Amino acid sequence: MKTNTKQITDTELTLGFCPRSLLVFTQFALLIKRNEENQKKIKSKKGVKTLGTIMATALILFWGINTNAQQDSIKTMPFQMTFVTTLGTNGLNAWNITNKFSVNLYAGYNGGLDGVELSSFAGVLKNNMVGTQIAGFGNGVLGTGNGVQLAGFANFVNKDYKGVQAAGFANVICGKSSAIQLSGFSNVALDSFDGIQITGFANASVKEITKIQLSGFANYSKGNGAGQITGFSNVNTGSLKGIQLAGFSNVNTETVQGVQIAGFSNYTKKLKGVQIAPFNYVDSLESGIPIGIFSIVRNGYRAFEISVNETLYGVASFKTGVKSFYNIISVGASYREGKYLWGWGYGIGTLIQLKEDWNLGIELLSYHINENEWFTDEMIIHNKLQITASKKVSNNMEVFGGASWNVNVSETIDKNGNAFESSATPYDVFDKTYGNDNNVKMYPGFTAGIRF
Repeated sequence: MKTNTKQITDTELTLGFCPRSLLVFTQFALLIKRNEENQKKIKSKKGVKTLGTIMATALILFWGINTNAQQDSIKTMPFQMTFVTTLGTNGLNAWNITNKFSVNLYAGYNGGLDGVELSSFAGVLKNNMVGTQIAGFGNGVLGTGNGVQLAGFANFVNKDYKGVQAAGFANVICGKSSAIQLSGFSNVALDSFDGIQITGFANASVKEITKIQLSGFANYSKGNGAGQITGFSNVNTGSLKGIQLAGFSNVNTETVQGVQIAGFSNYTKKLKGVQIAPFNYVDSLESGIPIGIFSIVRNGYRAFEISVNETLYGVASFKTGVKSFYNIISVGASYREGKYLWGWGYGIGTLIQLKEDWNLGIELLSYHINENEWFTDEMIIHNKLQITASKKVSNNMEVFGGASWNVNVSETIDKNGNAFESSATPYDVFDKTYGNDNNVKMYPGFTAGIRF
């Protein structure tokens, strides 16, 4: 087997740093000079013939250099400098050469990188990158990447990437990645992502992300192994293990195994953990508890009650959530001292099973009481802590009864500056008016009713 071994001389190595187009024109100039010397010695006819020979030689030389460039497609150069491709030391063959140290005075399109590339505007690599890319505007890798990309505007990797991306505007990885993405506006991962996304506006991971997303406005992922934290909204369309923390809302379309906390609402299909928000929805609760002003659990606890107590003679209440923590919406009315009284209230409660058919309920409620009108401007608040025992009498009905402790707070001066006294309190064991013109009355009471 015959092996061709080419020895590269110092002259050839030096010329390798020069643009191949410059080499062509240098050789062409030397031949022109020789032609001028020959014209002094030979006749005009022979001069024309020589000129034709020179042109033919130049074409052959150019073809030879171009052919040699194609043979150098896997060549690695220790250094290259480019203004814009192809005005650089690698010339027309720039996109077929991997560089150790690359400088793009404006922008460059090179074959690959195994070291450092600096670009005042942009640098793009046709193949793979190992090392560091730094650009004033953007970096792009059409192959795989392993290292660091720093850009004033954006970074892009077309295939798999491992390392760090930091950009003033956006980072994009199309392949699988194990990375940290930092940006001022947005981070995007189009395949599985093992790492952290931090941005000022929005993060998106089209497939699974194993760590965490932090953003100023929104996060999206198909699956999440650690959590999502944002100023406005999180959306996860797969399973989430960890935390969803949002200023407004969290949405999960599969399973949350952890905690959802939001300023307005939480939604999940299946919960193994805790929801904390004013409004919560769980399609299927396996374990855990939703905590909020109003929580709906599809397979949870719901009840409707009709009851009577010492303050409101007729009360209707709706309860929703889970037995360990439920919300209460209540409305009631009564007649006292020649006045019609009615109130609407909200409360929370817990139901503890004592025996198969017996439960203990602990509830805290607060009502706004209106007297002889649709809405009373003066403050009349009826607060109630009640403890009840309930007995199941059929599949869908329970009877209950218990004791309560009531605290009523009302104003003593109406909106016109006149003396005002509420009729909401039937009797009291404590009565005191404080310096802010608010009266507090306390008294024990009872409650009894039917629960469906």
